[in-house]
Amino acid sequence: MKIFISYAHEDVSHVLSIKQALDIHEVWLDQRLSVGQAWWDEITRQIAACNCFLFALSPRAVESEYCQKELDLAIKLNKPIAPIMLEAMDIPPKLTSFQVITATDGFTPDTTVRLLNGLFEIERQVFNPLKPRADRGSLTMKLSISDLYFATSNPRKKTMYEQLLNVELQTAAIQLDDIQHVDAGEVALHKVKQAYEVLKKPVFVDHSALAIRAWGGIPGGLTTSFLSPVGLSNICKMLRPFEDKYADSISVIAFTDGYLVRKFVGAVPGEIPDHPRGEGYSWNNIFIPSGFSKTLGEMTEEEMLSISSRRRAMIDFMRFLQNNYEIE
Repeated sequence: MKIFISYAHEDVSHVLSIKQALDIHEVWLDQRLSVGQAWWDEITRQIAACNCFLFALSPRAVESEYCQKELDLAIKLNKPIAPIMLEAMDIPPKLTSFQVITATDGFTPDTTVRLLNGLFEIERQVFNPLKPRADRGSLTMKLSISDLYFATSNPRKKTMYEQLLNVELQTAAIQLDDIQHVDAGEVALHKVKQAYEVLKKPVFVDHSALAIRAWGGIPGGLTTSFLSPVGLSNICKMLRPFEDKYADSISVIAFTDGYLVRKFVGAVPGEIPDHPRGEGYSWNNIFIPSGFSKTLGEMTEEEMLSISSRRRAMIDFMRFLQNNYEIE
């Protein structure tokens, strides 16, 4: 998602911390521009192009002529606005109708979680495939949501995707064969093609993987068959001789309507601890996301959702549906 950050330049250190936490988004701020007409033309172009206007709320920003001009333009263009309060203060009248994220104690992991979850709600509205778009081309195909299937036998995944898409999904508990491939994307594509051959309906599948860098990306697409015989504790033990503990948590959504075949990949960087910690499922107890000290298995549901690789893949999937189909 394209995010424009409006801020008073005295608050730049706070804003750089915010930018670092938003590495999964395309963030724009005017660090390299000089004041003048060309500068303001570029500001207006960036605000017009953004999907979300993030306002770094402080007394300096409230007093800044240019911050106020940027805010007024964002409101005029009906941009989603996400104020983040850097210091305790009264909320200006222009921002009272928006949900303010508090960061008065610094940009902590808890603040990151609240911000990422808040921005996801904006993303879900911006890229909602059920939301009509005025710029649809004549080549846009039609897709009935009643014809879209999710090939899964996992009720937890069904509930999660229904919450993300904000629709009730039809599921099909089809037995699908996993090919033996390190690339999780190739596994997902193979599965979705199988599912379409059975259903003859637009369908998507979900496939997750843990890729350990020191092992050349293994287990990757083999994660499901690898975890059961090896066990989480043994994975930690086998990695101890390696200095490099880096790993990626990967989620892949693969979709086909019989003509188009696409995959959407979300990845969260992190590392493997010395031993499993927590009460999560699958490999959650042996994965610590970057920027956190807890494993996924030790996190709350809110914390897990804020950095979910599945959520990242779903946003790309929603954008694809929105751009290519008229959803009926």
